[in-house]
Amino acid sequence: MKENQRVRLSKKLLKESLIQLLQQNKIHSISVREICDRAQINRTTFYKYYGSQYDLLGDMEDDVLAAVDRYLDAGEKRPDIIWQLTQIINYINENFDLCKILLNNNVDPGFPERIFKLPRIRQIIAKNMQVESGEELEYFFRFLIDGSFGLIKMWLNKENREPAGEIARLLNQVIVKLGAAEMA
Repeated sequence: MKENQRVRLSKKLLKESLIQLLQQNKIHSISVREICDRAQINRTTFYKYYGSQYDLLGDMEDDVLAAVDRYLDAGEKRPDIIWQLTQIINYINENFDLCKILLNNNVDPGFPERIFKLPRIRQIIAKNMQVESGEELEYFFRFLIDGSFGLIKMWLNKENREPAGEIARLLNQVIVKLGAAEMA
């Protein structure tokens, strides 16, 4: 069921408020009252959509995962992995404050892993790695999750960030080189 404009606006204001608060505090230090005061929304309205600040954060994480999945889905029509990665990194750049908070492990340390566990991302990695064993593939996934996450985190925290396409090419190059090394 589609949300009406008022619901979307209320949720948007609550999410923006939480982002602002997370730039200064940890999630466990933020109250629903603070979020609502900053958003200028009644707590009753907040509780109509969310049970807690953690539920609001979870909704924000789900938004990011859905966006990444949409870019990967759109990319199925284009076999160019660099195009797909560029689109995802552009999304991260366009939603800089939220993504920086989520990816800097300030909030949910498990979030980066949720991104890399998306089925389409696992397919891309598996295809490039050409690994037979399920257990071996899991080790590669772990290595790539941590490495890719570190690379994107480093990029997010730089003052003069490279263009998204350059980071996408670098990520792809790492995956391809690891896959080539595996075959050697």
